[in-house]
Amino acid sequence: MAKEKELTYGLEEFAPGIDLEDAYGLKILDVKAVRAVVKVETDRGTFALKKVSHKPEKLQFMYEAQEHLWNNGFQKLPRFVKTQDGRPFLELKDGLIFLNNWIDGKESNVNDTEQLIQIVRLQADLHRASRGFTPSVEAHIKTRWAGWIERYEGQMDDIESIYLRFKDQEPQNELEATFKATIEPMRDMAKTGVALLKASPYLDVLRRERNLRGFVHGDFTYHNFIRTPDGDMQVIDFDYCSHELRVHDFARFMRKMLRRTDWSVEMGNLILNTYHEIDPLYEDELQVLRAVLFFPQRYWRAVERGFLSHRYTPEGSIKKMRQEVARLDNWQRYLDDFPTRL
Repeated sequence: MAKEKELTYGLEEFAPGIDLEDAYGLKILDVKAVRAVVKVETDRGTFALKKVSHKPEKLQFMYEAQEHLWNNGFQKLPRFVKTQDGRPFLELKDGLIFLNNWIDGKESNVNDTEQLIQIVRLQADLHRASRGFTPSVEAHIKTRWAGWIERYEGQMDDIESIYLRFKDQEPQNELEATFKATIEPMRDMAKTGVALLKASPYLDVLRRERNLRGFVHGDFTYHNFIRTPDGDMQVIDFDYCSHELRVHDFARFMRKMLRRTDWSVEMGNLILNTYHEIDPLYEDELQVLRAVLFFPQRYWRAVERGFLSHRYTPEGSIKKMRQEVARLDNWQRYLDDFPTRL
């Protein structure tokens, strides 16, 4: 895990009004901050104390989803530690707190092929074990099953609106000049992605996945995979878990890895085949996956945050737009030869 640092505040400041020892029936021996959690050493073992701003029903969904995985045989994850009166979390005025078992280890290294294979297998195992999940009434949250066509159309509209704004104007700064120099091929990629998704059997995949009642982790990234000292791989941080198509969950991770390797065919084949060996991908899912990978998600984000929400600095948007265009030839070449079956 990340390097520990001493807390500059006590648990009373972190969880005001809560006696953790009394609530959980333990004796606290030591407390340290480790990134976004607090590492708590107790007479009952070591735990991660986390504070979130989720609504109670969202955290209840996370708890029930993780318990569902555990009971279905997927046990490479931390578990919620219940309070003495059986609650999975405690409510504060400014959020919720909960305890998880502490997982000792280091962040995964996706540049290591052995670890990458472990991660992909873990994703497939998680998706398989998630099926058949029906959350309780207390864990009701908005699903993300549908709406991807509309979401990409909305993002396409963002790109188009900026395109039309500057189409017939001379650029006034480097941000505008970079946008004008990069927009044409990325606009074509966005249009192709939306068209492919509309033409794909997306709705058939959606119906099948809904019937299977699975869920996704929602944030498959290297820092959410911890490699333990014995070489085992564990997954943490289920804050973005939800009912959603597994192909979208998988696509987010796959896109990140392909970008790291300049859209390497070898990397794509390794990820697809490793996943497929554990939890086979249907041919219709591959069509949806190809459409999703076509859409220039990172370019859209750079444009949206550079011109609309202004969440990026101009320099940040410029850098990201240029990076995406620089990869375009290999990106298109990879998708032109994307497999139709495995």
